Amino acid sequence: MTSTPLRQRTWQSTRDLVDKPTRQAVATAVDHAADALAARFYAVLLADPQASGMLDHQVVNTRLRASLARWMRELFKPESTLDACMTTQERAGAAHARMGVSIELVAQGARVLKRGIAQELAASPLPRPALALAVQYTYEMVDLAVDAMNQAYASGSDRLSRSDEAYRLQFLSQNMKAERERQKSGLLEWANQILLQYFWEAPEAMHPPGLESGSSQFGLWLRHKASLLFDGAPQVALIEAHIARIEGELLPELARVRGQRDTSLTVVRSITLQVDHIKRLLADMFDSYVAEEDGHDAPSRLLNRRYFPAVAKREIALAQQHHSSFAAVALELDGLEGLRASAGSSAAERMVHQAAEALADRVRAGDFMFRLGDAQMLLLLVEVGPQQAQGVAQGLLNCCRERALTGPGPASARLTASIGLALFDGHPDFQRLLDRAQQALQAARREGGDCSVLSD
Repeated sequence: MTSTPLRQRTWQSTRDLVDKPTRQAVATAVDHAADALAARFYAVLLADPQASGMLDHQVVNTRLRASLARWMRELFKPESTLDACMTTQERAGAAHARMGVSIELVAQGARVLKRGIAQELAASPLPRPALALAVQYTYEMVDLAVDAMNQAYASGSDRLSRSDEAYRLQFLSQNMKAERERQKSGLLEWANQILLQYFWEAPEAMHPPGLESGSSQFGLWLRHKASLLFDGAPQVALIEAHIARIEGELLPELARVRGQRDTSLTVVRSITLQVDHIKRLLADMFDSYVAEEDGHDAPSRLLNRRYFPAVAKREIALAQQHHSSFAAVALELDGLEGLRASAGSSAAERMVHQAAEALADRVRAGDFMFRLGDAQMLLLLVEVGPQQAQGVAQGLLNCCRERALTGPGPASARLTASIGLALFDGHPDFQRLLDRAQQALQAARREGGDCSVLSD
């Protein structure tokens, strides 16, 4: 964050409020109280309905409280500089924007910290005149830090908002006709599955699929992509209502009367009618949106990396809302640089395209794929646990090993991959999830590639 002349003067005037011994006394008081104040800060935030949904209790206890205590100690360190302070606030403000922690909540937390530090100073041996200045110094330092955070927060929120809108516009720019047919097929597949399990198979073979279990391709797409693709469209809620009626009312009724032919056929007709309603709503949504093609990475046709923040932020909110998990998979094609040197850039780019298409066939309709760099791709696997995510990673490795890639000329190759895998651990900052996946990827590369590593 740039130190403007005004900010420099304000910082210096705040520092000049107290002498060096008093600054040291404040630093000592903050160091003594930092851990307890961090606990009090998050106790207040977790009691707020707006904040409690974002901040997982275990994450707060193990990571965020320690980070806040460290932040307080760094802010009041007597030898701290303005540039160092502003850099810290910029990181904190950007993190708040990524996590969706509002400016109002930050201000509320700042009041808790200022009050707590003032109480700690009141118990110190500082004489009364010095104590008054020390409290004023404390309040102004926290206010300066919060102002800097808010500036970074506003900038980060603006970028995320633009990313959200750009991602939605990109989604609308797909081949909508093909996408409509894919989702219509997914809907019919789910409908056939539930009728098979509830009506045609023997009772002991029944395993209710449930869209929320993640077993339905259409259900995953509806939850994770449709509401983003058709933001504000009333059909999404209507489709969800029809599905809720099928799963909550009609399927249990069908299971109860399946031995009674006439009654069960009546229930089947009701289910079919609900599915027909969903088909019409689906068609209406797709027919309402037509746009030019834009937003994919040109050679691979994967999503551009600039859409990752919008998707990741939304998946974190969904995981918190539904108490589910998801995973980030960082994948890098091994040996692409050598291939580019031997076969040429054109052949290498074509092979990246082929590898991306092959890998995309291995993931589900609700998952997301991005191209991060020259040879790197990133996947977000929705509603998966550790074993399922590792199974997908192994499938991606096998896909790379087995697929023969061809260039525009006689060049051909088989590329392996290195994979880093990170499971969402409740931390609300998506950058941390990406960093963990990238660190695991680097570990896989150090092991020689053609393998996957799961982040701690």
